[in-house]
Amino acid sequence: MSEPTLWLSSDCLLSKYGFNDGDEPDAFWDWREERGVEDIAWHPTLRRIVREHLVPKLDQRVEVYDIETIHNPIRASTVDGVDIDDLADHPDGMLTPDGVEVRYSEVLRIAREVSA
Repeated sequence: MSEPTLWLSSDCLLSKYGFNDGDEPDAFWDWREERGVEDIAWHPTLRRIVREHLVPKLDQRVEVYDIETIHNPIRASTVDGVDIDDLADHPDGMLTPDGVEVRYSEVLRIAREVSA
């Protein structure tokens, strides 16, 4: 059986409610719990995996910023130099590719580093 992965949708960078509204995905939480893995700091983990795994794969030049919120904590401020910060209406597929997959073990490695 292959290792499960976390899907990071590119469009989530454009939404207050992106990346599961900023919440740790239930499937990843369950995976951690099944293995007796400690709680993690999700927002710092999400910010780092987005910066390391999603942003570099985008076809566009995307600048991101952190926001302290109960919602999505990392969002795009510019796309190819155009300010889109909190853009309410953006075309679907503005960012390509659609997203990336990150192995759970990689997510956990990053979570442990940012929580240390």
